Amino acid sequence: MKTVNLISFLFVLTSLQQATAATINGLVKNQGETLNFELSGQKNWDYDLKRIKDKNQTKVQLLVNSLTEDSVSKIKNIENPYVQSITVQKHTADGKWLIEFVLKNENVDTFDYLTDQPSKLIVDFYVNENAQDNLIEKPEGKDKKAKITAAPKVVAKPVAKKLPVKKSNSEFDETPEMADRKPAQADFLSVEQAGGIETSSLLKGRLNDGADAFLERFVIKDIEINEKSILKSDNNYYLKFPMLEPEFAFWDKMKANPPVYQFEPAKTEENKQVRLIKTLFDKKRFQVFAKTAEWFENKYPKSEYLESIAFMKSDALLEQWKQNKTDKAFDEAKQSYVQALQKYPTSALAERTSLMLAMLDLDKPDYMAAIRRFNTHAENPNFKDRLSADYAKMGQAFAFSKIKRLEEAVQILNKLEAESKNPQIQAEAAFRRGDFYFEDKKFVEAVANYKAALKKYPASEGLFPNASFNQMEANFWTKKYKEAHQSGLDFVAKFHTHPHAPYAMTRVGELLDILGAEQSKAVGAYLETFFRYGDNPKTIVARLHLLSTRMKSMKEEELKQTSAKMDDLSKKSDLPNVDQFKTVMIADGYAKRGDQQKAIDILANFYQQNPTRPDSKQVTRRIMNNIYDQIRSFSDAGKFKDVLQTVQKYSDTWLNHNDRIDTEYFVGLAYESAGDYEVALEKFLKTQKSMLEIKGTDKEKWVSVTESLPSEDNLNLHIADVNFQMRNFQQAYQQLEKIKAPHLLSEADQIKRIQMASDLYEQKGDSDTAMRYLSELVRVWNGKPELAIGAILRLAEMQSKKGLTADAQKSLEKIMDIAEANPKANVRDVIKAANFSASLYQKENKLDDAAKRYNFVLNKYDADLNLSEERYKLGDIYFKKGEVKKAETTWSQFKGDGSKFWAKLSTDRLKNSQWKDDYKKYLKRIPAMSQIEEQK
Repeated sequence: MKTVNLISFLFVLTSLQQATAATINGLVKNQGETLNFELSGQKNWDYDLKRIKDKNQTKVQLLVNSLTEDSVSKIKNIENPYVQSITVQKHTADGKWLIEFVLKNENVDTFDYLTDQPSKLIVDFYVNENAQDNLIEKPEGKDKKAKITAAPKVVAKPVAKKLPVKKSNSEFDETPEMADRKPAQADFLSVEQAGGIETSSLLKGRLNDGADAFLERFVIKDIEINEKSILKSDNNYYLKFPMLEPEFAFWDKMKANPPVYQFEPAKTEENKQVRLIKTLFDKKRFQVFAKTAEWFENKYPKSEYLESIAFMKSDALLEQWKQNKTDKAFDEAKQSYVQALQKYPTSALAERTSLMLAMLDLDKPDYMAAIRRFNTHAENPNFKDRLSADYAKMGQAFAFSKIKRLEEAVQILNKLEAESKNPQIQAEAAFRRGDFYFEDKKFVEAVANYKAALKKYPASEGLFPNASFNQMEANFWTKKYKEAHQSGLDFVAKFHTHPHAPYAMTRVGELLDILGAEQSKAVGAYLETFFRYGDNPKTIVARLHLLSTRMKSMKEEELKQTSAKMDDLSKKSDLPNVDQFKTVMIADGYAKRGDQQKAIDILANFYQQNPTRPDSKQVTRRIMNNIYDQIRSFSDAGKFKDVLQTVQKYSDTWLNHNDRIDTEYFVGLAYESAGDYEVALEKFLKTQKSMLEIKGTDKEKWVSVTESLPSEDNLNLHIADVNFQMRNFQQAYQQLEKIKAPHLLSEADQIKRIQMASDLYEQKGDSDTAMRYLSELVRVWNGKPELAIGAILRLAEMQSKKGLTADAQKSLEKIMDIAEANPKANVRDVIKAANFSASLYQKENKLDDAAKRYNFVLNKYDADLNLSEERYKLGDIYFKKGEVKKAETTWSQFKGDGSKFWAKLSTDRLKNSQWKDDYKKYLKRIPAMSQIEEQK
């Protein structure tokens, strides 16, 4: 981890140095209704733009790095209605250049933004016609001393060019005020709200843009997509990420711009008291404010200020509700607003308050109340043809979607898109229609609507990131993985600083894994998620993936620490079922280590504690998959007893409703190995029947990659074998005949097939054909030589029966050559071949050749296997040759309890020999007996 961070830091440092070293070129030009000032020559911009007042002049100052003398000479003012003069000078304090624009009047505003290709910093100057516009128009014909206005709004600017707009007629229209503009780079470095994305130094370097160059390493080509990998992913577990639902921009603007109550000073007691009330309101001393306002209303029942006070009282109650969040406070605030609206229906605040009440119900949420309130607002004749009426319809549609009345919600949006005169409303209706279908889990319709909206309103794409993100999720859950991957990349490229970006980057990693890309690509996406967005709750899923992948190579102590870390991480995320996902990731880590039992225990323990989870099937299915993997692992290792014990252990629980085909096959192999051929045949035939039932169906594809099934030829071979062992020779022969592609069998099975065919011909009395099968195998075999030992031994036995002793010895010699060169040779077969060869030699009285065979196996295997019988037979050969000392030396090397019988036999043999020698010496001492012996 430290190495990666160091490399990343060096990369960032290098990038920043390169950016600093680059020179900047400038250009000034008129473009439509704006003066366009451009700087180019850097990839990552570090600048500061501020507006100041200096001696009755309004100035805009821009600080940048590394201007060239040539570019300075080109930055000259041209004839325009916005900027009076431009000056450029070096800022000696920090080596930066200061470009100062003197504006022609205070109504000239600026809008600065960045472009990616080519990389430019652009500052537009234009006349802000809305600078003095109020958010709510004052009703005509009324001259109020209490002026109700709204505070100016500070909004973040999108990184896209924005043209000046016409004067607004309503507080709900978009306005171009961009006061207190921060440098463009600060837009994506700031954390706008709690739970937002923490940024790292990496963001300040290469990773702050979504250019194609960055995303290329996460692109997957069609040729890389693996269908088997996609099918296998059905057994994986993925979390649902929260839907991206765009906020209502008009509601955000309303909350950011509360009404400002102003009272013109007058020399009356009434005016003095109302200004005191305003002071108490501004200082949020709401209890005193309420009592003073009540006193004022009683004293001045006909005051012209009562309208303002009515709305101020409602605002105060709303603020108090925001502090204590009680239902009582909320109802009191709402009731107060309703009363104010009833009393002052034509107030300057009536439109704002009416819409606000509906939005408050939506936020609470009380969707039925919101629907009624939005409907009241939309049908109010005072707001007819106002933009707020469109907003009310939008909100009403949203509320209908939340109570699962999708058809009504969509109808409202369709009508709104068709009839609204505001292009932004039309676009929003189109994009939200996709959201409504998505939330109703109608993913196909959601994707279709998002695509239609993007095609019809391409300029609004940047305002609705939900189109890319929700398309990714909709395609993901409908298994359109390639399309989901592309949508995820699009989202990260265009909205790389959005709070949902960590989720999108994590999903890209999961999709790379699903589609069959190299594991390094998926791991790279998870790493990128963490490095890009830091220690953030939204990167936890990616980190769990990474830790699970690394568990395979961990040592025991590190494994414990990692499990504890994954527990801690899951507690920091608020995603539903993240603890279950964490448990699965830990279990997967153990499974990758080959410790299926540990994985089973972890998952089973979690399920016992959480049996009623809505998606508990994800856990139970994974438990069963680990049991199946354990059975397969035991079978592959030849531990057939463990296979049967595992099946018996879980037969009444997790395997109670086993619908897998391969389990029956593994059980059949276990019974075949144990010699219970009748049960083995039953299991193999059941497997064969199940495979035939799914042949040619979609299920066959899925089963072929999710289960470990034998080929049809392999299964036929096993059925033939158990029939042969049961002496059902005709059935065995018929099964062998069904094998269509013997060359595709494993090498061991190819040899087994030929041996069985040979045995069957021998049973039929056709020993010549039987020998020919084996002879041909030995002659043409190019596979692993050690696998052919059994067949060669069988050939030698048949050759011996036919009296072809020399041919048999040649075959047996070949086995000795294989054993000499190959440590993987089957030791028992080699020893059997050595014994057979030695016995043939002894029949021909070739004792020296027989002794060589015994010496070969004793030298090679006795140290490990204690070959007492072969040692005795070697000693016996020496004994028969009269080499008693050699025999005694050979027999003296018996060891262990397993040699007692042969040791005793050899000892008795030697004693008997010694007695005969002594007896002969005694007879020679008797003259008569000596003559007899001589005569003999």
